[in-house]
Amino acid sequence: MPELSVKKHLSGIIIEYNGDRIALDTGIPNEPTLLSHAHADHLSGLSSAACVFSTAPTFDTIDARTNLTLKAREIVTYQIPFSVRNVKVVPYNAGHVIGSAMFHLEFNDGMRLLYTGDFNVVDSLVHSAAIPIAADVLIMETTYGTPDWVFPPRNETHANIIKSAIVECERGKIPLFKAYSLGKAQEVIRLLQDSGFDVISGNHVIDTVSRVYEKYGVELNSIGVMSKKAYESLSQKCVIVSSSAKHTKMNLRKLLGIKSAYSIESRLEEYSLSGWTLGKYSRRGHPLSAHSDFPGLASFVTGVNPKIVYCFTDNAMTFSGYLMGTGVNAVPLE
Repeated sequence: MPELSVKKHLSGIIIEYNGDRIALDTGIPNEPTLLSHAHADHLSGLSSAACVFSTAPTFDTIDARTNLTLKAREIVTYQIPFSVRNVKVVPYNAGHVIGSAMFHLEFNDGMRLLYTGDFNVVDSLVHSAAIPIAADVLIMETTYGTPDWVFPPRNETHANIIKSAIVECERGKIPLFKAYSLGKAQEVIRLLQDSGFDVISGNHVIDTVSRVYEKYGVELNSIGVMSKKAYESLSQKCVIVSSSAKHTKMNLRKLLGIKSAYSIESRLEEYSLSGWTLGKYSRRGHPLSAHSDFPGLASFVTGVNPKIVYCFTDNAMTFSGYLMGTGVNAVPLE
């Protein structure tokens, strides 16, 4: 069997096998790229790629959030095979954000490789969970790859977010939930709107991404922070979802004027929505994550049943060590 080369490059990985060279979540001149999703930390070098293969929602989100120019793009669909170089590729849902994809590659000699990108094995209100696909080689993210990262059940986290919103509104405060503009913001907007709250989106980038979600059937009814309805809601009971509290406050000053905006700002109570609210990084908020926790990562490896695992992102070394201790050959890429 030919030797497989797996190397980190900028925001992603380059693989070479049996004469085929493919980039994953990065770009290199004259070579194709498989792009898992549209978060900025996975887009480095894409303008140099010969062609980028990804889902339609991912391309739509890139267009909504960035000015990135691609030489060529090919839209792919979950579970529909396509070819890159001499390799059969099948994309699968990664459960991370809208359009996020894992890629299952099958080479001419039958060797199978699964690349996860960022992924989540738990259903959310706006995404369905990733499911392991059998492969000989697994290249996976390990952001929460230490045993202390164990998230509570998602419905429990949802209930606690709603509880915080209720408590703050009853105190005459305005809860401001900080969440990434792509993925978690849309989940918490859906959660809070379905719970009867007026939800103000605190910055424009959330609105642009939410329109992509709406295009693909996710109903979101947030109120733009610069709208007349936002002005009316701020004087009553409402919640704010923002990817940047600083930008939200700037927008409030534009909408209301400095004096009135300060009055609103004095009522804001900020909550972070992130897995990093747990453990030594603990801060006020709730552990709503778009990534898999440690048990999720471990169970995913079991489901794939690979001969070797390459780990990347935070905690790659620790998770590789854990896998080696269970008898799984593993290599950290960080």
